[in-house]
Amino acid sequence: MHNILVVDDDPNIALLVHMTLAKKPDYKVTIANSGQDALDIIAQNVPDLVLLDIMMPDMDGFEVCRKIKQGEKTKFLPVIMVSAKSELRDKLHGMDIGANDYITKPFNPEELLARVSAHLRIKSLEDQLASQKELEAALKMSVTLQHEINNPLTGVIGNLELMKDWRDSKPEEVDEAVNDALALSLRIKLIVQQLSRLTRVIPATYIKGSEMINIGESTRDQNDK
Repeated sequence: MHNILVVDDDPNIALLVHMTLAKKPDYKVTIANSGQDALDIIAQNVPDLVLLDIMMPDMDGFEVCRKIKQGEKTKFLPVIMVSAKSELRDKLHGMDIGANDYITKPFNPEELLARVSAHLRIKSLEDQLASQKELEAALKMSVTLQHEINNPLTGVIGNLELMKDWRDSKPEEVDEAVNDALALSLRIKLIVQQLSRLTRVIPATYIKGSEMINIGESTRDQNDK
């Protein structure tokens, strides 16, 4: 099911767009009659696409589009501007502030459906790509934790196991185990601090062709290169 938000202060136009989109059973349409109403709806539940009128009182479509594209959670939300303004400069202005497409009123219903379908398909592909990248990043992080933290953690556990029998061990052996466990613990702490400063993900080849995160390169300031 695709959630589409129609924004138009003219209830007749909004109804016409709604009836056109209703031909697709997998489209759920919500109507907003003003720019502020649209932003309030988007803040509560981000739709999959916005059909946005330009000429509206109080806040025009250009301003609504600008606010959508400035939002961290909505900057990739597809916006199709629908307006009676057919001048080239208006279309260019809409594209310049981030609109994905522009349809002039009166619109052809089949063209409207085709444009909406195309942008929903693009968004779906972008979402799939983003999910794939997130999965790849998570897998790299998993390998990184296994390599960078699991190894010293195993050393800490080994030294603690050794110190359980400290009464039967020589004092210098206990001191060595304590110092070793402390050094390994500090190494883990440093790695955690570095991971909290990641600004990008630069991979490094691990065993069997898998990849991990190159912590040093990924936390290095680009100005240092």
